Amino acid sequence: MEIREIDKDVYQKKQRKVAILVCSVFAILGLSASALLRHYYGNAEGENMTVNLAGVLIGLLITIIIFSQVFKKPYFDDIRYTWNLKKLALKIQNHRHKWEQKLQDGSQTAATVLAFYHKATLQLQLLDKNEFGYNETVEREAKFLSECEQLNLTPDAAQFSVDLLETLN
Repeated sequence: MEIREIDKDVYQKKQRKVAILVCSVFAILGLSASALLRHYYGNAEGENMTVNLAGVLIGLLITIIIFSQVFKKPYFDDIRYTWNLKKLALKIQNHRHKWEQKLQDGSQTAATVLAFYHKATLQLQLLDKNEFGYNETVEREAKFLSECEQLNLTPDAAQFSVDLLETLN
């Protein structure tokens, strides 16, 4: 996976639209399924918690099925990209201390992985309007670049591939 440029404003508008649409569809389907189940299987005394819960779960399942199909459309490319980027960044974050140790040992692979991690994290924080985290990551990246220079390593995020994560022991 490579870091690509995304228009922040367009991404945020799409993200808001999708969130509102998913919530609306889920609410409509959940309420409708609950009402139908209450009508056909409900208790006249009004104790319908399990029936309502079943309706909400059916609404959730239908919403997931619908959006798993719709999410493949080109309109969602930026959202899919950031979702995958977040997963990769999190995978690296979970083992960052090991990657940093390998960097200290002079590993070019660690330099590449950490360069990608910093670029990905900066982009995600920029897209999510996380100014505090962004400034902190800029400082961490500067420290990382300085370490790479001292160790004569090339921190090239463009050389990153998911296969490099498998080299971590």
